[in-house]
Amino acid sequence: MAVRTRTVVAAIAIYIAVACRQTHSFSTSAPFGISERSVQNSRVAPSSSRDALASSLRMSDELEPLGNTQARIKSIVDTNSVVLFMKGSKLFPQCGFSNTATQILNSYGINFESVDVLSDEAIRAGIKEYSQWPTIPQLYVAGEFIGGSDITIEMYQSG
Repeated sequence: MAVRTRTVVAAIAIYIAVACRQTHSFSTSAPFGISERSVQNSRVAPSSSRDALASSLRMSDELEPLGNTQARIKSIVDTNSVVLFMKGSKLFPQCGFSNTATQILNSYGINFESVDVLSDEAIRAGIKEYSQWPTIPQLYVAGEFIGGSDITIEMYQSG
């Protein structure tokens, strides 16, 4: 069991070192008995694979044309009966207002889609233009803009 644990720990350490692009040199006295030789013999994805993965995960430095963003937003709103543009996801909201809107929808058992505006700067800027509403989150039901967290709270409190 201890050997397996050391192997898992070594694999995690190697992955973190490669992912962070840091070079770590392990000596024979390294924790968990990890030796320099075991690090050299481990298999790690080629740098071209890592670079391709890293570039696909980066946010774009350039915003797409506004018309394309508006078309994407319209498509999202039209294809989903209930959609919440929010900071984070419905499983992991990244701000209190988004969390409140999520909790209200969940309290009614409403199945909804969430769009994380933090992961797409074009959507983050474009949704404010699309709705003419300056804040996030933004709730859409049946293609119609309902409002932000404040409106959702008012509707919840009034029943």
